[in-house]
Amino acid sequence: MSTYLQLSSQLRQEVEGAGTGPTAVTSQTGVLARYVTWIADAWTELQQDRDDWFWMRKSFTVNTTSSDGDYAYTDCTDTVSLAAISRWSRWYKHSFKCYLTASGVGAEYPLRWVEWENFRYRYRYGTQTDSSPRHVSMDPTLKFVLGPEPDAVYTVTGDYQIGPQTLAADADEPEMPSRFHKLIVYEAMIKYGMNSVAPEILNRAAMEAPKLRSPLMRMQLPALCAGPSLA
Repeated sequence: MSTYLQLSSQLRQEVEGAGTGPTAVTSQTGVLARYVTWIADAWTELQQDRDDWFWMRKSFTVNTTSSDGDYAYTDCTDTVSLAAISRWSRWYKHSFKCYLTASGVGAEYPLRWVEWENFRYRYRYGTQTDSSPRHVSMDPTLKFVLGPEPDAVYTVTGDYQIGPQTLAADADEPEMPSRFHKLIVYEAMIKYGMNSVAPEILNRAAMEAPKLRSPLMRMQLPALCAGPSLA
């Protein structure tokens, strides 16, 4: 496991930077400040490189309110931390489930995802009657929306992709599996090489990064599946 500070120090060592340090990730100047920034930026970009990293997939739950079909991510509770979601990037469309809270989880059933334009045409015109939700979509404000709107309290569960982690303190640790932390250093080396016009650093980073990126992708991305026949 590597911390933000340790990764910044590793970057200096990998590019054979002068001196020692950094000794902290705050209050740095000059090239030490750039080491710290490059590590933070490389980690943010790596998280956003894919929208289906397994380590960023989380589960949520929320109890609905009668006649209210719109729910922001801040309305939902992460099932592990048991706190309101504060970092969010997307809903997993086909993970939504629902049950009448009074009936218990044994009554749970899946919600079918409908794209917003079709959902709006079906549920946002004229007078609607509250009932058991059957469909779910995402509106332009990024809330998930239920149709029909619930006629009682229902428990909705599903999965979401957590928003990128921002490294800020010395002891912050990237949330991906620790054996791949060195990949962040290699990605930061590319930034160093571009900034310093150092082709030898760029070449080494280009050689070393795939040795970690490839197994990371095998471990942390869904397997490819064959689609249905076209004929």
